[in-house]
Amino acid sequence: MSQSSTTLPVSLDHLPTQISLDPSEILKPPKEAQDCTDHRNNNNIHYQTPLVLPSPDDSESDEIEGGTTSENSLSNSNNNSNNNNDTANTTNTSNTNGVICHGRVKNPETMVSKTWWKTVFGDQLYLQTDGDVVEDPAITLEEVRLLEGITAVRDILQASTTSSTSGRTIKVLDLCCGQGRHILQLAELYPALELHGHDQSEFLIQLARSRTATAAATSTKDDVPFTSTTTKNTNDKKDGQIQFTVGDCRTIPFADSTFDLVLVMGNSFGYFSNDKDDETLLTQIHRVLQPGGVVVLDITDGAYQRENYSPRGWEWIDDEMMVCRERWLSEDRKRLVCREVVVKTAQGVIRDQFYQERLYDSEEMQHLLKGVGLKRLDQEEGDEHQRQSQDRSQTQDGSQVHDLEIKTGKEMSQRGEDLGMMDQRKFVVAVKPSL
Repeated sequence: MSQSSTTLPVSLDHLPTQISLDPSEILKPPKEAQDCTDHRNNNNIHYQTPLVLPSPDDSESDEIEGGTTSENSLSNSNNNSNNNNDTANTTNTSNTNGVICHGRVKNPETMVSKTWWKTVFGDQLYLQTDGDVVEDPAITLEEVRLLEGITAVRDILQASTTSSTSGRTIKVLDLCCGQGRHILQLAELYPALELHGHDQSEFLIQLARSRTATAAATSTKDDVPFTSTTTKNTNDKKDGQIQFTVGDCRTIPFADSTFDLVLVMGNSFGYFSNDKDDETLLTQIHRVLQPGGVVVLDITDGAYQRENYSPRGWEWIDDEMMVCRERWLSEDRKRLVCREVVVKTAQGVIRDQFYQERLYDSEEMQHLLKGVGLKRLDQEEGDEHQRQSQDRSQTQDGSQVHDLEIKTGKEMSQRGEDLGMMDQRKFVVAVKPSL
């Protein structure tokens, strides 16, 4: 396809390419520690307080959170963006144990909180430890180009360019959108799209809103797609806009048959401890898709990771911070349990966190999708480079399913060190059958 003639409504050049590495902003100390300032010689030296995480033995609730619209948190987002266009308030948690580092653990599976994602994605540290992949604009653009290489997706995106004459707005949902990197890139390339981002992390959604506001403020175009995050007047909405909502991905806050395309990018599928929750998520996607609508799941290559994961790894994040990681296969070999110990040279351990991800192979994904009424699409189309990058897996009935491999982390990471489950991923594509 040709994009050379597309007039871009806003440039992403004005957006910060990385999060500030100011040590004082990595983790905000609790209120009682915020006055730890050295005034000698008029130097403001802020001492970073390590985040104390909840004990994995603490009682956790599996209750599903409901979604809230972007307007519900609008005032907090706007106040935050006025203070800093590229940071949002960090989230601090505490417990009575005061545990910073758990030392050697005998059973890592028991260390994983049922809702581990609430803390792992709860503040700026995530964007630093994974920043070589999730904060690189070149990688984001390449991932969008890979999406364009999928015929069913390309047809939907190109349909938005004729929406002014057809009278129909193309709607896209980025589920588990994080800081909105794919949404902002799609908005630049396809300004007529109506884009919605939904994520459980208030921190990341605030950052997404802040970056969207920055893009709107620096744009000189009248038809920029960045209006809906700064207005409550639904009557003023235009074609081509961005909205963000906060809530659990298992309760998508939109009506049935709303979207033409649903994206789950950045290896954001398979986080739950129960496979039924993954099925619930797919059922929700099926519900909000229009008949004929398409879903793309960017997932880790489960079969590859099961046999090739690295038990240990470490990398320097900057000159003063490093991350040490350990990984184990769960007892049933269905999940990869991961541990991250973040160390600051001047402070020691500031974070010790555990998380896990389901390792789905092609046959399991086929079963999941079919069970919720989604038809998996075979990715045999594409140019020669894409065909060579396809994962060809055989299902139980003997048929072959072709998934497009994603190697952006492995091939483009600036650090190129310990990529973990971002090392080798693939696109799983499915369609909601037409009535």
